This record gives sequence, C-alpha cells and structure tokens, in this order.
Amino acid sequence: RNTELAQKYHNDSVLERHAISEGLNLCARNPELDWLKSFDNVEDRKYVENYITEAILATDPARHATIVKEALAFVEEGPKAYDSVSSESLPESVGLTQFDRANLKQRLFIGRLFLHSADISNPLHASFDVARDWAVRVTTEFSRQASKEKELSLEVTSYMDGLDSEYNIAKVQISFFAFMVQPLFDAVGKLFPNLSHLNDWGEANCDGYRQVIAACEKERGEG
Repeated sequence: RNTELAQKYHNDSVLERHAISEGLNLCARNPELDWLKSFDNVEDRKYVENYITEAILATDPARHATIVKEALAFVEEGPKAYDSVSSESLPESVGLTQFDRANLKQRLFIGRLFLHSADISNPLHASFDVARDWAVRVTTEFSRQASKEKELSLEVTSYMDGLDSEYNIAKVQISFFAFMVQPLFDAVGKLFPNLSHLNDWGEANCDGYRQVIAACEKERGEG
C-alpha cells in the first residue's frame, strides 16, 4: 500500500494494472511491437484494448469469487444469464455451452473465464511431476513476495509465507485445488464438457501431494 505502484493504481489489482499499462505502452512506443495498429477503426482498437484489460484484471485472485459466480450463473441459467436469446428459442440439442458470438458480454465473459482458468491451472496438469515443478516455481515467487513485504514493513500475505519445505508446499497445493481450482473447473467442465476431465487430473495430483506429506511425516517420525 505504501509503494509507488500501489498508490498509482489506488491499491486495486496493482500488478495486473501495471502489466496492462506496460504492455499497451510498449505498443505505443514501438511501432514494430504495435500489433494493435492492424485495427484501423478507432472503436475496434478501443474494444480490443478493453477486452485485454478486463481479461487480465480477471487474473487478480480478488476477482476469483465473482468469476466463479458468473460461471455458475451461466450453468444454471444458460444464455439468459448474459442477455442473449432466451433458452426457449434454442433447439433442444443445444445445451448450456451455446454461446452467442454476437453478444459482447458473453464474449468478454469467455475471455475472462479462460484467462483466469489458465492462470490457476497448474495443479491440473496430466503429469504430477510437471504440476509439482510449477508449484515450486509459483511458491518460490510467493516466498519472494512475502520477504519483500517484510522488508517494506507491509502486512505479509499469509498464504505466501512459510513455503520453505516440500511438506508445506504440498499442503498449500491441496488446499488451493480444493478451495479455488476445483470449484471453478467444475463450472468450466459443465460449460465445456471436453474440459471436464481436468479436475480428475487435479484429484490425481492431490493424491501425489498426499504421498509427499505422508513421506515427510514418516521421515519426521523416524527422525
């Protein structure tokens, strides 16, 4: 809260807003990097910039509950949840995965949903070794942030502190899957059935972490 960036963005999705700003500024400063120049129409460019902005903001963990709520609303209400055609007018063969491409709210919803889902999907890899490697990388970043917060006399983000052992990392990954990843991907799997297997991989990886915990506890007991 006391940093320059936090003050600049009013302590609201600070890192996400900084990434958005830097990305768009790079495009503005360097014509060779400005892929947005392909949009000749000013309104089209503004739409794309807004789409990118909203999708990246969706990766802020503080917005997780809202995204899950939106996804569940679409599961329960179908296209009516986003002001599309009424479900009664759709063929019986069309399920809740029927999106209206002309509906800007639905298009933005899908972008936000997919980017946030991808952002927290490391526990869902088919290979436990890969999922575990990603967990180490993420928790290393968390530990560095916690150390920096202590250095700046800021309130330390509790779940980012103390991730200094395989045991603690395994515990955090199981909780992360249960409370954040699994509920979101339950909804994703209902909206996009071809993705419904991802939570099964998450469950299998949690079994792997339980084995890690058991091995650590056994080692402690023998020590």
